[in-house]
Amino acid sequence: MRNRNRIIIGFLVFFVSYIIFLVLWIQIKPYYGVALTQVGTRLAAWTTGVKVDKIQQGKDLATITFSRVVIKEGRLGDLLLDIKISVSNYSFNVPLTFALAVSLLTAFKWRKKAIIEACLILIFVHLLYVYFFSCLKICHQLSIAGAESYSRAVQFFLQFMWAFTDNLIIRFEPFLVGVYVWLRNLGRPRLSN
Repeated sequence: MRNRNRIIIGFLVFFVSYIIFLVLWIQIKPYYGVALTQVGTRLAAWTTGVKVDKIQQGKDLATITFSRVVIKEGRLGDLLLDIKISVSNYSFNVPLTFALAVSLLTAFKWRKKAIIEACLILIFVHLLYVYFFSCLKICHQLSIAGAESYSRAVQFFLQFMWAFTDNLIIRFEPFLVGVYVWLRNLGRPRLSN
Protein backbone atom coordinates (compact mmCIF):
# COMPACT_ATOMS: atom_id res chain seq x y z
CA MET A 1 0.00 0.00 0.00
CA ARG A 2 2.82 2.37 0.89
CA ASN A 3 4.60 1.78 -2.45
CA ARG A 4 1.37 2.39 -4.35
CA ASN A 5 0.96 5.76 -2.62
CA ARG A 6 4.53 6.70 -3.55
CA ILE A 7 3.85 5.77 -7.18
CA ILE A 8 0.69 7.91 -7.20
CA ILE A 9 2.64 10.77 -5.63
CA GLY A 10 5.31 10.29 -8.31
CA PHE A 11 2.71 10.66 -11.07
CA LEU A 12 1.24 13.74 -9.43
CA VAL A 13 4.69 15.27 -9.03
CA PHE A 14 5.36 14.54 -12.70
CA PHE A 15 2.23 16.30 -13.94
CA VAL A 16 2.56 19.32 -11.66
CA SER A 17 6.28 19.71 -12.26
CA TYR A 18 5.77 19.36 -16.03
CA ILE A 19 3.46 22.37 -16.03
CA ILE A 20 5.89 24.35 -13.86
CA PHE A 21 8.91 23.41 -15.99
CA LEU A 22 7.00 24.21 -19.18
CA VAL A 23 6.16 27.72 -17.98
CA LEU A 24 9.73 28.26 -16.77
CA TRP A 25 11.22 26.85 -19.97
CA ILE A 26 9.24 29.21 -22.16
CA GLN A 27 10.92 32.08 -20.29
CA ILE A 28 14.42 30.58 -20.23
CA LYS A 29 14.57 29.04 -23.73
CA PRO A 30 15.65 32.20 -25.63
CA TYR A 31 18.63 32.75 -23.31
CA TYR A 32 19.56 29.08 -23.41
CA GLY A 33 19.40 29.19 -27.21
CA VAL A 34 21.71 32.20 -27.33
CA ALA A 35 24.32 30.51 -25.14
CA LEU A 36 24.29 27.22 -27.05
CA THR A 37 24.28 28.96 -30.43
CA GLN A 38 27.28 31.06 -29.44
CA VAL A 39 29.31 28.09 -28.22
CA GLY A 40 28.22 25.46 -30.76
CA THR A 41 28.54 27.58 -33.88
CA ARG A 42 31.92 29.00 -32.85
CA LEU A 43 33.22 25.46 -32.29
CA ALA A 44 31.85 24.45 -35.69
CA ALA A 45 33.44 27.52 -37.34
CA TRP A 46 36.78 26.71 -35.76
CA THR A 47 36.53 23.08 -36.90
CA THR A 48 35.57 23.88 -40.49
CA GLY A 49 37.90 26.85 -40.99
CA VAL A 50 35.31 29.58 -41.38
CA LYS A 51 34.65 32.72 -39.35
CA VAL A 52 31.45 33.68 -37.55
CA ASP A 53 30.45 37.10 -38.90
CA LYS A 54 27.24 37.60 -36.98
CA ILE A 55 24.61 35.79 -35.01
CA GLN A 56 21.07 37.11 -35.01
CA GLN A 57 19.04 35.44 -32.30
CA GLY A 58 15.27 35.67 -32.32
CA LYS A 59 12.99 34.16 -29.72
CA ASP A 60 13.29 30.70 -31.28
CA LEU A 61 15.31 31.02 -34.48
CA ALA A 62 19.00 31.91 -34.76
CA THR A 63 20.50 33.02 -38.07
CA ILE A 64 24.24 32.60 -38.19
CA THR A 65 26.37 34.14 -40.92
CA PHE A 66 29.75 32.54 -41.56
CA SER A 67 32.39 33.86 -43.92
CA ARG A 68 35.48 32.52 -45.58
CA VAL A 69 37.97 34.06 -47.94
CA VAL A 70 38.10 32.03 -51.16
CA ILE A 71 40.00 32.15 -54.40
CA LYS A 72 37.90 31.15 -57.37
CA GLU A 73 38.84 31.61 -61.00
CA GLY A 74 41.83 33.72 -59.98
CA ARG A 75 39.77 36.16 -57.92
CA LEU A 76 39.77 36.68 -54.18
CA GLY A 77 36.52 37.23 -52.35
CA ASP A 78 34.45 36.52 -49.27
CA LEU A 79 32.02 33.64 -49.34
CA LEU A 80 29.09 34.19 -46.97
CA LEU A 81 27.17 31.22 -45.59
CA ASP A 82 23.91 31.54 -43.67
CA ILE A 83 22.36 28.83 -41.57
CA LYS A 84 19.28 28.88 -39.39
CA ILE A 85 18.89 26.89 -36.19
CA SER A 86 15.64 26.65 -34.26
CA VAL A 87 16.07 26.28 -30.50
CA SER A 88 12.87 24.22 -30.39
CA ASN A 89 14.39 21.61 -32.72
CA TYR A 90 16.77 20.43 -30.02
CA SER A 91 15.18 21.57 -26.78
CA PHE A 92 11.49 20.75 -27.21
CA ASN A 93 11.50 18.04 -24.56
CA VAL A 94 13.42 19.82 -21.76
CA PRO A 95 10.30 20.30 -19.58
CA LEU A 96 9.42 16.62 -20.01
CA THR A 97 12.98 15.60 -19.13
CA PHE A 98 13.07 17.63 -15.92
CA ALA A 99 9.58 16.55 -14.89
CA LEU A 100 10.51 12.91 -15.35
CA ALA A 101 13.74 13.35 -13.37
CA VAL A 102 11.97 15.15 -10.52
CA SER A 103 9.20 12.55 -10.37
CA LEU A 104 11.82 9.80 -10.04
CA LEU A 105 13.25 11.60 -7.04
CA THR A 106 10.07 10.77 -5.10
CA ALA A 107 11.23 7.16 -5.18
CA PHE A 108 14.83 7.89 -4.12
CA LYS A 109 16.66 9.92 -1.54
CA TRP A 110 17.59 13.31 -2.95
CA ARG A 111 20.98 13.49 -4.65
CA LYS A 112 21.68 16.93 -6.00
CA LYS A 113 24.78 15.68 -7.77
CA ALA A 114 22.70 13.37 -9.99
CA ILE A 115 20.42 16.23 -11.06
CA ILE A 116 23.40 18.47 -11.83
CA GLU A 117 24.96 15.67 -13.88
CA ALA A 118 21.65 15.13 -15.70
CA CYS A 119 21.56 18.85 -16.57
CA LEU A 120 25.11 18.64 -17.89
CA ILE A 121 24.16 15.63 -20.03
CA LEU A 122 21.24 17.61 -21.44
CA ILE A 123 23.43 20.61 -22.25
CA PHE A 124 26.07 18.38 -23.84
CA VAL A 125 23.52 16.64 -26.07
CA HIS A 126 22.09 19.99 -27.20
CA LEU A 127 25.57 21.33 -27.84
CA LEU A 128 26.30 18.25 -29.98
CA TYR A 129 23.16 18.98 -31.99
CA VAL A 130 24.15 22.60 -32.68
CA TYR A 131 27.76 21.67 -33.42
CA PHE A 132 27.07 18.82 -35.86
CA PHE A 133 24.20 20.65 -37.54
CA SER A 134 26.43 23.69 -38.09
CA CYS A 135 29.38 21.61 -39.34
CA LEU A 136 27.14 19.70 -41.73
CA LYS A 137 25.55 22.85 -43.18
CA ILE A 138 28.89 24.69 -43.48
CA CYS A 139 30.57 21.77 -45.26
CA HIS A 140 27.58 21.28 -47.53
CA GLN A 141 27.48 24.95 -48.54
CA LEU A 142 31.25 25.11 -49.03
CA SER A 143 31.04 22.05 -51.29
CA ILE A 144 28.20 23.54 -53.34
CA ALA A 145 30.11 26.81 -53.74
CA GLY A 146 33.19 24.87 -54.88
CA ALA A 147 35.31 26.41 -52.13
CA GLU A 148 36.14 23.09 -50.49
CA SER A 149 35.74 19.45 -51.34
CA TYR A 150 35.24 16.99 -48.52
CA SER A 151 35.82 13.28 -48.71
CA ARG A 152 32.87 10.94 -48.60
CA ALA A 153 34.07 9.73 -45.20
CA VAL A 154 33.87 13.25 -43.72
CA GLN A 155 30.46 13.86 -45.31
CA PHE A 156 29.18 10.51 -44.05
CA PHE A 157 30.55 11.11 -40.55
CA LEU A 158 28.95 14.56 -40.24
CA GLN A 159 25.62 13.38 -41.66
CA PHE A 160 25.61 10.31 -39.42
CA MET A 161 26.51 12.21 -36.25
CA TRP A 162 23.90 14.90 -36.84
CA ALA A 163 21.20 12.37 -37.76
CA PHE A 164 22.10 10.18 -34.77
CA THR A 165 21.95 13.17 -32.42
CA ASP A 166 18.74 14.56 -33.95
CA ASN A 167 16.77 11.37 -34.51
CA LEU A 168 17.88 9.24 -31.59
CA ILE A 169 19.51 11.10 -28.73
CA ILE A 170 17.31 14.23 -28.79
CA ARG A 171 14.12 12.16 -29.03
CA PHE A 172 15.28 9.74 -26.33
CA GLU A 173 16.82 12.25 -23.90
CA PRO A 174 13.96 12.36 -21.36
CA PHE A 175 14.32 8.62 -20.89
CA LEU A 176 18.11 8.76 -21.05
CA VAL A 177 18.16 11.33 -18.24
CA GLY A 178 15.46 9.43 -16.32
CA VAL A 179 17.43 6.19 -16.52
CA TYR A 180 20.59 8.05 -15.53
CA VAL A 181 18.93 9.56 -12.43
CA TRP A 182 17.44 6.17 -11.57
CA LEU A 183 20.80 4.38 -11.92
CA ARG A 184 22.67 7.06 -9.95
CA ASN A 185 20.18 6.72 -7.09
CA LEU A 186 19.77 2.94 -7.27
CA GLY A 187 21.50 2.30 -3.97
CA ARG A 188 19.42 4.90 -2.12
CA PRO A 189 15.77 3.87 -2.52
CA ARG A 190 12.94 5.35 -0.53
CA LEU A 191 10.52 2.64 -1.58
CA SER A 192 10.22 -0.21 0.86
CA ASN A 193 8.91 -3.73 0.31
